[in-house]
Amino acid sequence: MVSLVPGEPAGAPRGLDESWPLVGRDPMLDRAVGALAANARSVLVYGPSGIGKSRVARTVADRLADDGWCILAASGNTALSAVPLGALAPVLAHDPGPMVSAAGDPVALFAAASNAVRSIAAGRRTLLAVDDVSVVDSVSVTLIAQLVETGLVRLIATVRESDPVPDALLSLASSGDSVRLDVAPLDVHEVSELLTRALGGPIAHRDAVELHRIAHGNPLFLRELAIGAADAGSLVASDGLWQLVGEPVGTPALRDLIRARLRALGDDERDAVERLALCEPLAFDEFARPGGPEALAKLEMRGLIRVDETAARMRVGLAHPHYAAAVRDSIPRIRAVSLLREQADLVASRPMDPGDELRVAIWRLDAGYPTDPGILSRSAALARMAHDRRTAERLAAAALAAGADDAESLLLHGELLWSLGRAEEALATLARAEERAVADGAPDELLAAIGAARADVFGGDPLGSARGIELLESLEDALPGQTATIALSKAVLLVNLEYGHRALEHVETAAAAAGDSRFEQAILDLSRAMPVSILGRSDEAIASAQRAVAFAKGPRSVIPQRRAEIVLAHVLIAADRLDEARATVIESLHDAIRHDDELTARLDEFMMGRIFWAFGRLDTAARWFRDTVSGAELHGPKSLREFGLCFLAIVAAEQGDLATARRLRSRVIDGLDEDNSVTALADAWIAAADGATDAAAATILTRVDEIVPRGAVMVAAGLLHHLARFGSKAHARTAADRLGELAEATGAPEVERRRAHARAEADGDAAALRAAGAEWESIGHLLYAAEAFASAGQAARAAGRGRESTADLRLAADLAAACEGARTPLLRFSDGAEPLTPREREIASLAAQGLSSNEIATRLFLSPRTVNNHLQSTYTKLGIRGRHELQA
Repeated sequence: MVSLVPGEPAGAPRGLDESWPLVGRDPMLDRAVGALAANARSVLVYGPSGIGKSRVARTVADRLADDGWCILAASGNTALSAVPLGALAPVLAHDPGPMVSAAGDPVALFAAASNAVRSIAAGRRTLLAVDDVSVVDSVSVTLIAQLVETGLVRLIATVRESDPVPDALLSLASSGDSVRLDVAPLDVHEVSELLTRALGGPIAHRDAVELHRIAHGNPLFLRELAIGAADAGSLVASDGLWQLVGEPVGTPALRDLIRARLRALGDDERDAVERLALCEPLAFDEFARPGGPEALAKLEMRGLIRVDETAARMRVGLAHPHYAAAVRDSIPRIRAVSLLREQADLVASRPMDPGDELRVAIWRLDAGYPTDPGILSRSAALARMAHDRRTAERLAAAALAAGADDAESLLLHGELLWSLGRAEEALATLARAEERAVADGAPDELLAAIGAARADVFGGDPLGSARGIELLESLEDALPGQTATIALSKAVLLVNLEYGHRALEHVETAAAAAGDSRFEQAILDLSRAMPVSILGRSDEAIASAQRAVAFAKGPRSVIPQRRAEIVLAHVLIAADRLDEARATVIESLHDAIRHDDELTARLDEFMMGRIFWAFGRLDTAARWFRDTVSGAELHGPKSLREFGLCFLAIVAAEQGDLATARRLRSRVIDGLDEDNSVTALADAWIAAADGATDAAAATILTRVDEIVPRGAVMVAAGLLHHLARFGSKAHARTAADRLGELAEATGAPEVERRRAHARAEADGDAAALRAAGAEWESIGHLLYAAEAFASAGQAARAAGRGRESTADLRLAADLAAACEGARTPLLRFSDGAEPLTPREREIASLAAQGLSSNEIATRLFLSPRTVNNHLQSTYTKLGIRGRHELQA
């Protein structure tokens, strides 16, 4: 096992070859153990190969052994399935010869087996654990049934998916005192937990999702994939996070396992499997070989293929991606070329839709056909529309290699490279596209599109937004007729630099030149949402973003739906609508992972961090920000590495970890403070955590003075609210005054909410603080709520209202407990005091319910003296005189 330290590199993971922990099976184990210990005579565990059914049965047996049961373990074996008592005789007798010789006499055999069980069990309850019972020899199965029916043993047996239960056990399996357990695939969270424990450190969420998809939640496949990826050097650690830097490949053992399962296939079945391995999915009528339908029926019965009937035509694919890889590796190249050409010719001989054209292009490319570059370019565009970016990039690169050196093909390839996180290659390709467009006298629209794409890539660099704006301004002079396209691109980069007014001016410039088509209006809505949002016009921003998303969801929309949803999520976060933002982002993230959209995935990871940070879930937010940082370092965009580091520093400071906060902040590149306010916020929180509140306030106010004239109202409001959280009433008063000016100018409820909290902090108004806390809690901002209630408790205590203070501080403690290690200035419940510990809160809660110290001590297995010590500490921290005030 490895131990990862955030920020430190790690070598190849060790310990993957060891036994992996059992994850996600506790309810199933508890049910099986409870049933067998009660009245169940048998438990049958069903599932496909590798799903972990044998591990479940073994663990159940181990638990019962710990309770004093006698465990007898047997296993089915195909090679011994024809040998009478081949499975059971070795379990019941040191010398199995006499038992085997008695196999022809059922009465004598049962008597011998019964005596053997009684002798081995020595009065203990007995469990017979049988693995792969479907391939146990018939004599052993009959004897097992007899032993269970007579009550001498209880049975737990595993049954492979699609294998029948032996006839002798059918009546037992269907009886009311038999329990059936179906071992399901692990879900993505269980896969993430399993990998984290096996690797000795966390794995990036996107890679847990990808490995879950490829392994179909099968623990054996997952293990072999992880080992294969580690051996291939494609599983690496960066910033304390394991992640994939290449395609996960299984081990030779996994491929051998799959090939062994496929070895028994007939010729027609193997032909169908090979075609699917190379060409899946295929429509049912695209298996032209005689005997194809019958072969598919047999494969479905074996669980080797999946059938999809959701589309107009029934489609067939292999049950697991591993099957395709293992089969492809075993197909001779000449055979593969023949199959690919045959399928391409078959589909091309019929009327084709765009999806068929794309499939044919891929098959011919895989077969080494010389293919027309125009067809490859069109196919690349089709693949991008289908969100298959890796295939699209491959086809676009093939088109260029085949001679498609025109500007449009180069632009397409450059955009695809950028979406895959390959920024440097994208810029080089886009530069070639511009050169070709100029040389060919391409229309201005194409030149503007190329320039906008280059500016977009520049914007992904930490300090590249200004460079992108410079490029676009040079295009404005050269392409006066392309104002709309250029203006919209400039608006995006200006938002990055927190220039709300100028960004909106450029959008309105574009709107004046735009037409009335739904597409143009959707683009304007998408471009308008962000600048309007930072200007404090949240309702307008959300409405614009929602219209753009609705258009993007339409058929054949050229606006990527997930990119539109990123904008919607941004404006929802700014409007304090966190639950809606989270639902939008998590769906977008998993879609981006499925479609290899590195740019969208990184933005989504970053926004998940922002959302959980706003919730006050600091550890969870940090995990998402670490995903962002490590992903940006390996896949881009580089700008999000810097923003992620800043937010990690802020979280560390809010948790009181000043050393970590400073270390993370030191890794941020120089110059970012000129472009974005997040560095100012990080610096201010580090100063506040160090007790330098005046320095923190100066940093905040300097940045606010810079960005308010730009129109970055919501950014300024957020900074000022943080100033009110630093624990100084004087600075809270300054923040409230400045927030009041912004609220009056904009009427934004989000600004007013922050002003009200800041004013209550400045005035020490317990009632107003209570109201602020309740509002923050109602919209999910738990840390802000905890801080408001903590301040209310202090204000009430200062006014001599002990019962009110106790109630406020108890609520603050409960909310703070959900904030995952928050140790902000406002959460110091009394001068120099720490928040209540979990044990103190537990004891205080029981005391408030009227329990005596002796009763609490008995319930919590403590001494009365320890209970009284905890209570005295609690009274001191809460500023109350005794337990009667806990009951307020």
